[in-house]
Amino acid sequence: GVVTVTEMRPQGDTYAEGMARAELASAEAEALRIRNDQDRRRAELVTAKAEAKAQKDIEAALDEAADEKRRREESRREAQARKARAQRSAQLWRRAALAIAVVCIVVSLPLQIMAFWNPHAWFLVVAPFVLEGVAWALLMGAQAAIDEDRPSWHYRAGALLQALIAAGINYAHGSAEYGVATGIGGALCSVIGPVIWDLHEHGRIAKRAGRPSRSARRAERRRLAAEVRERCAVNLARQAEDEQVWERTIALAAYLGEVVPARAGVLRTPAARVQPSDATYTRAWTEIHGAPVGLTADQILATRAAKRAVRVAQNGSLPGEKPQVDSQMGADDERPSKAPKKPGTDGRKRNGGTPPVRTPGTKYSPVAKRQMSDEQKARRSTQAETV
Repeated sequence: GVVTVTEMRPQGDTYAEGMARAELASAEAEALRIRNDQDRRRAELVTAKAEAKAQKDIEAALDEAADEKRRREESRREAQARKARAQRSAQLWRRAALAIAVVCIVVSLPLQIMAFWNPHAWFLVVAPFVLEGVAWALLMGAQAAIDEDRPSWHYRAGALLQALIAAGINYAHGSAEYGVATGIGGALCSVIGPVIWDLHEHGRIAKRAGRPSRSARRAERRRLAAEVRERCAVNLARQAEDEQVWERTIALAAYLGEVVPARAGVLRTPAARVQPSDATYTRAWTEIHGAPVGLTADQILATRAAKRAVRVAQNGSLPGEKPQVDSQMGADDERPSKAPKKPGTDGRKRNGGTPPVRTPGTKYSPVAKRQMSDEQKARRSTQAETV
């Protein structure tokens, strides 16, 4: 009934072998624990790096958003400042125009009253008010037309004509009664007031229509002219390079209506104003040569020949070509064959002539399978010929 240590020991194992297996298992478990710990630390490190990168990206995005918000705020403040300056300038301009108009009226109206004064026709004293009043009434009509987005040029033209009539009366009466200087001053006061106010209204019209300034229009014309000159230089080079392609390009451009506006002021004749676009030139080149722009059949052949020569120079003979040594050997000049196998061997070294024994269950390699299949096909073919 007593079990000894020998009987508890596994059959076929000694105590030393059991201890060795236990130590091996313990070592493997410790190695697995260390590997798992390393994997865990590696994963924690990767996670920490990812979190740090994500945090850095978030901070960068927040900084960029803050910068963008700051830029928008600065742009808004600048726009508000420009608008405020524009409003102040407009108010000052309006006040100055009104002040000049009032001063001109103070000078020109009494001079006209004196010109029309006649004790026997006292009612003519109203004529100066009519002349000056009609001019300013027309200017107010022009202002109303501008506010209602209606044509205003005829109001402004009538006001200017009326101002010229009053200026002529002031010049004639002032020169005769008080000298040429007074006549010229009175005439200018009759014209300057309405003209100053008309300039103010002209600015309102340009602002409402969004019309660019004269300097901006002049810069735009210069830019357009420079673009046209550059396009002409490119087209002249294309025409000199390939006349056939250029003729087809001109035909396509005429069909598509690709012309330079006459206001460019560079090309005057209709024929010279035809300026094809790059897309039209590309289409014409493809139609004529059947290849991308800059390539022809001859150029493609030359490129392929150059690539072939470079490949031969770098890598030697191409597949299927005989080496230079073989091409220089005669029919009787043959290379010596390999040395015959030694008797009692199968071509392998140090095997004593005994082929290796195949272990059962070992799979053949694909090369061996292919070789055995070729040998079986050759044997079947020989047997069939023999029969």
